[in-house]
Amino acid sequence: MRLREVLALLVGLAVVGGLGYFGYEWLIATTEPDADDEEAVAEGALEVVELYLDAWRAGDTATMADQLSGEAPEDFEPRHAQLVEALAPTRFAVTAGELTEPADGRADVEVTVDVTPADAPRPVQWETTLQLSRNRGVWGVDWSLSTLHPELRPTWEFATETEEVARRPILAADGTALASDDGRWLGFVPGAMEDPEQVVAAFERALPGTGAIAERELNRGELVDDWFYPVVVVSRARAEAAWTTLRRTPGIAEPRDPPEGQRRVLADLGFARHLVGVVAEATAEQLEELAEEGVDAPAGTFVPQFGLEAAFDEQLTGSEVFRVGLREVSGGPMTHTIDEVQAEESAPVQTTVDLGVQRAVENALAGIEEPAAIVVVDGSDGAVRGTASRPLFGFDRARTGRYPPGSTFKLVTLEAALAAGYDLDDEVACPGRVVVGGLAVTNAGDRDLGTITLGEAFAESCNTTFAQLGAELGSDALTEASERFGFDVEPLHPLGAFGGSFPAPADTAELAAASFGQARVEASVLHLAAMVAAVTEGVWHQPYVLAEDGPGTSHPLATGSAERLRTALALAVTDGTGTAAAVDDAEVGGKTGTAQAVGGDVEHAWFVGTFRGLGFAILVEEGGGGAEVAAPLAGLLVAELQRFLDGEVDPIDPLAAAPIGSEPVTDPEDEVDPEEELEVRPEDDG
Repeated sequence: MRLREVLALLVGLAVVGGLGYFGYEWLIATTEPDADDEEAVAEGALEVVELYLDAWRAGDTATMADQLSGEAPEDFEPRHAQLVEALAPTRFAVTAGELTEPADGRADVEVTVDVTPADAPRPVQWETTLQLSRNRGVWGVDWSLSTLHPELRPTWEFATETEEVARRPILAADGTALASDDGRWLGFVPGAMEDPEQVVAAFERALPGTGAIAERELNRGELVDDWFYPVVVVSRARAEAAWTTLRRTPGIAEPRDPPEGQRRVLADLGFARHLVGVVAEATAEQLEELAEEGVDAPAGTFVPQFGLEAAFDEQLTGSEVFRVGLREVSGGPMTHTIDEVQAEESAPVQTTVDLGVQRAVENALAGIEEPAAIVVVDGSDGAVRGTASRPLFGFDRARTGRYPPGSTFKLVTLEAALAAGYDLDDEVACPGRVVVGGLAVTNAGDRDLGTITLGEAFAESCNTTFAQLGAELGSDALTEASERFGFDVEPLHPLGAFGGSFPAPADTAELAAASFGQARVEASVLHLAAMVAAVTEGVWHQPYVLAEDGPGTSHPLATGSAERLRTALALAVTDGTGTAAAVDDAEVGGKTGTAQAVGGDVEHAWFVGTFRGLGFAILVEEGGGGAEVAAPLAGLLVAELQRFLDGEVDPIDPLAAAPIGSEPVTDPEDEVDPEEELEVRPEDDG
């Protein structure tokens, strides 16, 4: 081929190639939709959505059917009618979200359905999706059951129901239930018994205090052999623990569930009972009161009796729940819950109680027969970490009792002295007897310690030293010190509580008596726990028991006094009247107190102390001397606190958390072989 022919061929190919490229570009330009075309497509879909939803709001199923992409299914109108019939809405709203196009000719619109059924206190809502398709340029809704609700199935229908709400729990600081509907019955079946006295003894051994209840039930009269007679309702954990003992006694039945409304229990028997309260069978008087309020409450109705259970009854119960959902067309319970609402929402009550601290308090009081109380307060913020009173069925001595604080008040007088310039090493006189302002003051046992340091006078609890010291400091100094320790400030307590009261002394004699916690000075166990807790960080915090209430107000102690007060408290335990509170490997501070009640014939035993940032107060009412009665109890409390705060023991486990030195629940010789088949006893739901 000649060169000229070759060049001509190359030029021709280039021209053809160029025409091909530009032709392709022209084709793309003439077939791709521009932005205006896309908007037109979206507007067409949105127009259908708007028409469909407007018709749905109006209940116009004919117009809705006109917007479908094909013929309306047979169940289209009946399904919409069933929704309206089931919910009987007083208000019906549907709101469209943003339109998306997952594929060419397809569109999705998220829709919120907002309905107020006739019996509902508030609207209920659910989300669904409206799906559309384009056929020959015309948009239509692709209707299915999921258009009404994503979970709706061919055999399901819309339904509503109302339900009484389970009572919400009362919680410890960490969220563990102090009171819940976790109760189980323990009881007996008469026909299976061999010896009623064995049944009583077994209950008393497994659950101290329930033997008398079992005996009362056994003596009710003629018993039906195969009926189950409940003795006590306890937490599931306690029931399982008790069953290890009870199962060996013929006639005692396995734990069983009480009826709804009768399952409310404390975390354990008596656990924080005065604070938490109980729900129990209504008395005749309570039933009459409910009837007067228009409440139909038959005999056997359970109601809150006292404590937080009664104070927060409305919050714990709220109103009944109105529920919208789906169920089988044939009826029956709901298969799927769409939404539920309450007119008055229920909520748990959360306390500041620490489970381990509370268990330590309960264990320390386990063997106490006299009226007594213990409170433990967190020195960092005033939160009540543990509180208990005895007897269990008496009034709450911990928060409402008003007692002379006795020598525990010397902590306040000592702080006033330190604020005035005294130091623990300063020498003071501790005679056996002294007269101040006409008041004769003596020490316990008329002890005459001669000249000692102020720190030693505090540790040895010299009344004569502090009576003279108070008179020297004056009424204003002592009043100011008492205010720094929160006297005359009420605790933050939903049930009401007494704090401390320090009336201005009328004369020198009353001032001298007030200086060691007598005269008209009064305090509760709760307040004295907060008083001594202030020493841990040098700030008094208003005690509080509900998490939402605190921290409250606070007052700093006199500058530089806290460290020296801690030293004085430690000295009282190592070398003073509080030695019985000492515990190995534990830094305990404390002060004993023996307070004379009005009239002077009765003595209350006190101990206030500190341990690991906590302040605690112990009262044994009419118990006698603080050193002999309350201090040993303080040592027991600290030992219990030590193992729970160290995490050695699970406080919610009834067996593991039993008091130090308590007998095991089962005797080795009586233990049942786990492989041994237990005797089956006749039981009945009677």
